Amino acid sequence: MSDIPPEVISEMLSRLPVKSLLRFRCVSKSFKTLIDSPKFIQAHCKQQEMKPNSDMKLILKAHNKADNLFSLEFTSIASTRQPKELDHPLKQLYGPTQVLGSCRGLFLISNSMNDNGVWNPSTKKFRKLPICRFNPPRTPGGHGPGLAQICGGFGYDASADDYKVVTIAQWYHPDDKPSLVSETMVYSLKLGGWKKVQDCPYWLLKEDNGTSAGGALHWIVTKEPAACCSPLTLIGLNLGSERFQLVPFPENLGKPLQLNLAALRDCLCLLSGHITCTNKHHVLDHIDIWMMKDYGVKQSWVKLFSVEQLEGRQHFNFLRPIAYSVAGREVLLEMDNRKFIWYNLEKKSLRHAKISAGLDSFESFVSLGTLIPLYGGENEKDKKKGIEE
Repeated sequence: MSDIPPEVISEMLSRLPVKSLLRFRCVSKSFKTLIDSPKFIQAHCKQQEMKPNSDMKLILKAHNKADNLFSLEFTSIASTRQPKELDHPLKQLYGPTQVLGSCRGLFLISNSMNDNGVWNPSTKKFRKLPICRFNPPRTPGGHGPGLAQICGGFGYDASADDYKVVTIAQWYHPDDKPSLVSETMVYSLKLGGWKKVQDCPYWLLKEDNGTSAGGALHWIVTKEPAACCSPLTLIGLNLGSERFQLVPFPENLGKPLQLNLAALRDCLCLLSGHITCTNKHHVLDHIDIWMMKDYGVKQSWVKLFSVEQLEGRQHFNFLRPIAYSVAGREVLLEMDNRKFIWYNLEKKSLRHAKISAGLDSFESFVSLGTLIPLYGGENEKDKKKGIEE
């Protein structure tokens, strides 16, 4: 190996899956130094983002099981292989663990507001988060507002090469006319602490966690408490400036009754559900999947495809895109939290993804195999448990 230039060795290693790289770290001190270096970790992560299906898994969060996190090899979606139960660091005897967000192979998992952290399933490293404390303002009479909802998200700030956890709490003031009280807190994995940032000036439409794309977290919001009284708006929290910004809708969106968000290869996607009236009943007719190819540019929205209700098939109420196929000709869709289907972009057709999940209801998340560290110093690591606190 001494005759091979170091840059060639680095390039070769950067194309390997994490499991192989963790073994190579034990070959020599020079390999360990190379693989652990920030430059190599970034190069490896870029390779995974360019060819994500080479070392990609799906993390399935089962809705009806106490041991509720499972892993599924992406290439096995067309086979009968069953998901593998994950031995994650927040596993508890009773009650499921929630997945609040994922980004570049890292996952924000939680049992409660006081028990959560960031986990890399590929390296088994875990960073427990300190408690996030809110301090909402009180009225002159001393009454505090009533808590309405808490949500947040997890994403990557490329400008600082940092991963950030966001928690937003919103309250109603106990007045005749409800008024918005909102606090937004951001935790930096690199700096290691919570801080208060710009308050969200909108009502979050529902307790959905933010969709990560383009260096921001996104939500569908309104100006008024009731969605029927105020038009829907799309906002993003820029993880670099840590300020909220409006994100334009597509020009020809129409008037959908449902709006949801997703992401494909870090591109923001908008899912617009259109309704038809049949025998005085409103039925979902089709869902359009829009993609913003150049983040923040309204003209870059394109309608990627539409999925219609087909006769002879089970009707769906919800679907979202998960990932492209290995060849890039199909998009994997999760339908009603119950099954996977493939949409062929060329033939504009659907086919079932045969998967023996053994799960009645689930939510899926893409997991890239990366070496991304969780920044904790040596004195903060529990080496026996693989925990960085």
